[in-house]
Amino acid sequence: MFKDKVAIVTGGTGALGRVIVNHFAAQGMKVYVPVRSMPEFMKVFEQDDETEFRGLPKRYGLPCDATNEDAVKEFCDNVVKQEKRIDFLINTVGGYHPKRLVADTDRELIEKQLMLNFYTTFNFTKHALTYFKINNFGRVVSIGAKPAVETTAGKFAYSFSKAGVVNLMQTLAEEHKADNITFNSIIPSVIDTSANRESMQNQDFSTWVTPQEIAETCLFLIGDGARSFRGNVVKMYGGV
Repeated sequence: MFKDKVAIVTGGTGALGRVIVNHFAAQGMKVYVPVRSMPEFMKVFEQDDETEFRGLPKRYGLPCDATNEDAVKEFCDNVVKQEKRIDFLINTVGGYHPKRLVADTDRELIEKQLMLNFYTTFNFTKHALTYFKINNFGRVVSIGAKPAVETTAGKFAYSFSKAGVVNLMQTLAEEHKADNITFNSIIPSVIDTSANRESMQNQDFSTWVTPQEIAETCLFLIGDGARSFRGNVVKMYGGV
C-alpha cells in the first residue's frame, strides 16, 4: 500500500519525528525531512541505523528553515522535481514554553510560538497542497497538543498557536471535502520522550503516549481505511 509513496515529515529529527520517519521508511515510503543542517540529519539517522532501523535507505534530508515560507516552497518544489509528487505530509515541528500567566505574557512570546508551531505547519501544508491539488490526492496529519483543545493555565501562547493548527486542519478539510485530500490532527497528552522523562521525573511514564503509538496512528490516518476521516481531532491521552 505504501511502497514508494512520498512523504514529508517536518520536525523529522526530533524525538517524535524520527520515529515517524523510520516507521514510514520501514513501510517502503520515500521520506523527506527538512533540516537546518545536514550534519544534524546524519547524526540522528546514523545513530538510529545502529538500532532496529538499520538498513533503511529511504530517508532524505534537505536543508530548509520551516519558518521561512520561501524556503518551504523551494523544499516542496525540490521534492517534486525528484519524485514527481508528494503523497503525505506529517507536521510534527514545534515547541512549547515554560509556564507563564497571561499577565506576564508579552507579544514577543506569542509571536515566537505562532512562528514555531503555527506558521511552520501553515507553510508546509500550503505548499504541499499545491501538488496535492494537481494529483487530486494528499493526506496531511498535524500534531497538536492537549492545551489546544482544553483550557490550560499558564500556557496561553502555546495553546493559542496549537489551536491554530487544529483550526487550520479543520478549515482545509472543509474547503477540500469534495477532493481526495484529507486533513486531520492528533492531540497527544504527554509524549514519552527522554526529554519529558528528564523534566518530569516524578510522573508515571507508563501513562504517557509513546512515539511509536503516534507513528502508528499517523500511518492509519494516511491509509485507505481513513479516507473518510476529514478534520478529525484524534485524542491520544493515554492514562493522563
